[in-house]
Amino acid sequence: MISMMIYDPQKAEQKLLEKAARQAAASLTEERWQIYAFDTLEQVADLVRGSPLLDLACYDVAPKGSIRFLEQVRTRYQETLLLLIADPSISPMDYIRPTILASALLLRPIDARRLQDSLSELLERYKERLSTGQEASLAVETREGTTYVPYSKIYYLEAREKKIYVRLKRQELTFYGTLEQLASQLPENFLRCHRSFIVCRDRIQKVMLSRGFLELEQGIQLPLSRSYKPLFKEAL
Repeated sequence: MISMMIYDPQKAEQKLLEKAARQAAASLTEERWQIYAFDTLEQVADLVRGSPLLDLACYDVAPKGSIRFLEQVRTRYQETLLLLIADPSISPMDYIRPTILASALLLRPIDARRLQDSLSELLERYKERLSTGQEASLAVETREGTTYVPYSKIYYLEAREKKIYVRLKRQELTFYGTLEQLASQLPENFLRCHRSFIVCRDRIQKVMLSRGFLELEQGIQLPLSRSYKPLFKEAL
């Protein structure tokens, strides 16, 4: 599944963007899409607080404060491909910055042809990224299609009831598989801590060897089996 956020305070324009995004997606990929459409920065802030996966974004830089807010969001979503929407009255120097890193630009007034071209360019870059492996991610196969989860977003993986549960900050994805199958394809910073858990070392805040558990960000606790304790003594 591919996820996309649209931020545009102009309702009619927002609907046009969403319709064009779905049309462009249908012509380029068979994956299912999750599209979030917002007209206020407060709505965008509520979304990103939960740290959902965002593959693509269309973002209006014309409203007051939107550029500064986007720079803050980009520190957490550096891998998201970004289409900027701008007015000719705004200097490109305001939004063409290393802290924003737009992948495409759409200038107002927006017409259907230019909108379709800009979205097609964004989607082509996304497909190219996946095919060339530019983004280190775990491919999760579900009924909705394939979701590419950046390794940097994963807290841990759990084997339960013949399924793998991939835990993100406030989101959980599931698919059929085993930890043994996954272990060989995960980066070196993922460590087995229990027969049912593989943890991302970068998310660990405390290792309680004597008590047999790990404390991660967000107050998450995972069991640490006796057989895996030597591994954590060496790695941490």
